[in-house]
Amino acid sequence: MSVKKMTDGSGRWYASFYYRDAFGAVHRKKKEGFARQSDAKKYEDAYAKQHSGSCNMTFRSMYELYLASCETRLKEATIIKKRHIFRDKILPTFGDIPVGSITPLMIHQWQNQMMRQNFSSTYLRTINNDLAALFTFAERYYGLSLNPCRKEPRMGKRDAKVMQFWTLEQYRKVIAVVDDPELRMIYEILFWTGMRRGECLALTVSDIDLDRKTVSITKTLDRRHGLDVVTSPKTENSNRTVTLPGPLCDGLRAYIEGLYKPSQKDKLFHRSPGFVSAAIKRYAARAQTPAIRVHDLRHSHASMLIEIGCSPLLIAERLGHDSVDTTLRIYSHLYPNKQADVAAQLSALT
Repeated sequence: MSVKKMTDGSGRWYASFYYRDAFGAVHRKKKEGFARQSDAKKYEDAYAKQHSGSCNMTFRSMYELYLASCETRLKEATIIKKRHIFRDKILPTFGDIPVGSITPLMIHQWQNQMMRQNFSSTYLRTINNDLAALFTFAERYYGLSLNPCRKEPRMGKRDAKVMQFWTLEQYRKVIAVVDDPELRMIYEILFWTGMRRGECLALTVSDIDLDRKTVSITKTLDRRHGLDVVTSPKTENSNRTVTLPGPLCDGLRAYIEGLYKPSQKDKLFHRSPGFVSAAIKRYAARAQTPAIRVHDLRHSHASMLIEIGCSPLLIAERLGHDSVDTTLRIYSHLYPNKQADVAAQLSALT
């Protein structure tokens, strides 16, 4: 192992050393350009620990390994969110501490610090889940003997206390004041199909089958660094075909006919996700109706399906949930409203 000054006269340092990987194989590593000798030595030590398969490395080094693993398994949008959470909420506290030295008390104190900030309960749960996922990764692949997250209850809540949605009457009040044809069509689709905002904005002419009254959902749109990026849907079950009510088909037919010489590959909509989200609040204020998020149109659709008696399985298929359990977890609080109807129907049979 060697840390020496470079011979190009720059005054910088390089590190050249051998390390043994998790399989026992020996490799040589060289990196140049360090401003100080101590920086080169620090890099050498961190790199060797990171690739040795042990938990002597710092939390930051483990994070780099964890994120590299995630990049082969998760969507880019999810990776970007993880990077932001770790950079702003987790690494400042744990970054320089050896992974194996982090205790449940440290996790507890970090949670207290996060809970003092004005974060929603669902965001707190997301932050905690990302931290717990890294320790599970370290436990599974790097022999972490004590997973400190297993000793400390997770902070936050998986679902928000109150779910916002519009009734059919409220929706009709708002849609009546939407004077932009493109936005009106977007909101119509979201309310009557329950699809996600990105799924709607990624639709092309070929996705609409007006004869069969269906829409094929095979992609989603994200906004990254000011550019539209179309990728595969959120999950495998998000790939689905959704039936359309007759009036929505009529509206789509008129909308498509109003486009200028559309090809089958042309996008139906050209508004950004942020614009669509901001506009719905303005229209709600104009209609004197409580403001909701665009995503809450999806909840509005689900609540309407529950109200008309659709089964959880049908709702899960229509919304593209991974399982019926997901549907019941999100919307279970709406089902007790149907208990009186069940009791009345059972009474009629006696």
